[in-house]
Amino acid sequence: MKTLLIVMLSLVGVSTRPALAQRHDKHVATVAGHFGRSEKGEYVELSYLPYLTNHLALRVSGSYEYGTLSRRGQYSSWNGRAFFAPQLFRLGEFAYVHLLLGGGAGYEQTSRDGKGERPADARKPARFTFGPQAGVEVDFFLGNRFSLVATGTKSYLFHNPLLDEWPGHAGTGLRYHFR
Repeated sequence: MKTLLIVMLSLVGVSTRPALAQRHDKHVATVAGHFGRSEKGEYVELSYLPYLTNHLALRVSGSYEYGTLSRRGQYSSWNGRAFFAPQLFRLGEFAYVHLLLGGGAGYEQTSRDGKGERPADARKPARFTFGPQAGVEVDFFLGNRFSLVATGTKSYLFHNPLLDEWPGHAGTGLRYHFR
C-alpha cells in the first residue's frame, strides 16, 4: 500500500498540466478495474460508469471477494452493485470526488475446512444477500483518458449474511474514460 501511495504522489507532478478532455460530460462513459481489501479478505471488481449529467453518474459493478475465515475456512462472494454517484466537489482538473449511494446483492459461499469436513457451529454454507450501500470515490486524472480511482464503501446486508453484516471495502483501480 505504501508503494501505491508513493507511485500515486509521484504521478501528481506529471499530471498537473491542464487536461484537454472533458472530465464530466453527460456523454462520457468509463470502464475500470479495481482491487482492494475488505474487512475479511480481498476483492477484485470491474465497473462501468456513464455520466447522466455533468455532475451525476450511474456506477454499475461486479466483484469477486475471497479470503479465509477463522471458523468457516475459505470463502468466496460474488456481488453486483449499482450506485448513483453525484459529484461532491473537485480539485481543479485533477481530482473529482463522488458520493456513492445505492445497493447491491451477492452470493456468499463458505467452503468446508479444507479437509472435507464442515465445522459443527457452521450455518448453511451458501447464501444470497442484499442491502443498501454508501461510499466515496475519488478520480485522480493522469491525463486525458486515464485516472487512478480510490474507493471506500460500507454496506448493511440483509438475509443473515455468512461473512459480515456490515461489510466495508477499500480499494484502488485504473479507469479509462471514453465517448
